[in-house]
Amino acid sequence: MKMVKRFLIGVLAVSTFGLLAQTDIPQGSLSGIYIGELKIQTSVIESAAATGKELILKRIAQSLDTQFIAALSNTRSFQIVERKRKAELEQEQGFASIAVDPNDKNAAVAGKMAGAKYVLLPQIDGFEDLVDVDDFKAIERKSMRRKIYLSALVQIVDTTTGQLLPDVATAQLTQEEIVENSRTGVGLQGSDSALVELAKKVAASLCQDSVAFMRPAKVLDLTGAQVLINRGLPAGFKEGLRVKFYAFKEVKDDDTGESFRNEIEVGEGVLVRSDAKQSYAKIEGENLGIAKGCIAKVQKVEPVTEPLLPSMPGGSFPEDPRRVPRDPAPETPGSSEKPLQFEPEPQAGELPQ
Repeated sequence: MKMVKRFLIGVLAVSTFGLLAQTDIPQGSLSGIYIGELKIQTSVIESAAATGKELILKRIAQSLDTQFIAALSNTRSFQIVERKRKAELEQEQGFASIAVDPNDKNAAVAGKMAGAKYVLLPQIDGFEDLVDVDDFKAIERKSMRRKIYLSALVQIVDTTTGQLLPDVATAQLTQEEIVENSRTGVGLQGSDSALVELAKKVAASLCQDSVAFMRPAKVLDLTGAQVLINRGLPAGFKEGLRVKFYAFKEVKDDDTGESFRNEIEVGEGVLVRSDAKQSYAKIEGENLGIAKGCIAKVQKVEPVTEPLLPSMPGGSFPEDPRRVPRDPAPETPGSSEKPLQFEPEPQAGELPQ
């Protein structure tokens, strides 16, 4: 009786929440997307300029721009329409019109460019670069602790309607850098690699959320307890993470015309293998109707944060609880100019003085 109940629930999930409902993006092809110019909010630019960090902000913005394009390309979910280098494309098209075999089907055609279903508009809305330098004059050494914060978002526009999608991809991340006991002072202002690493992390987060809004990951095949998913490492499908599966139905609001996706959870599992193109999950627990076309969502793990300790005098960041103090505390017994004096133990039969 229990097995019959599970079967009926599975049939209900697949039929009632039909997997063949029309989606925003045509199936069977890679739809084009255009990535707009990365914008930086005026207040963020002014704040960076006031602290002398305007050049660093510009550097991390340029890195975020290229990293975001690369991350989207690696998902293999869309055909990115190139517009930023439009002049170079037109030059190649002009050359092809006079110097390339007209029968060549791969030749560039003047004035022809692919259209884009969606336009992605990235924007930086928060930035900080805090540096704390300790100068140990007695040993002629310096140490630096740096913390970079970056906040960015991506708005998505449907080119067929010109309307912004209600979902906005956001990311707020930090990157820390430490330089210990530098004699020459090299690296005390921070490295470029820290900026690139932070930009890469923010771009990956924005990419994963944006793709999930426009074209969510889906089940391609089911073999026993193994599920094949059409997303891989670039989309955040990493070995060991948990994933949930949903049957769905597209529902349209008659009043506003806005489309909604009604989802019902039909099972979950754990990712056991991934590559750049696809991933495999093993079903755990009850299978209430996992089938081809179901949506797959990775369950994000919240980072574990330790309680922050008070900052050192004049410092910008709390000390790492795992680090040994640089100098003994001034009140430590025996560390002052007048060490503690200990009286000798009284001998047997003597009275203490």
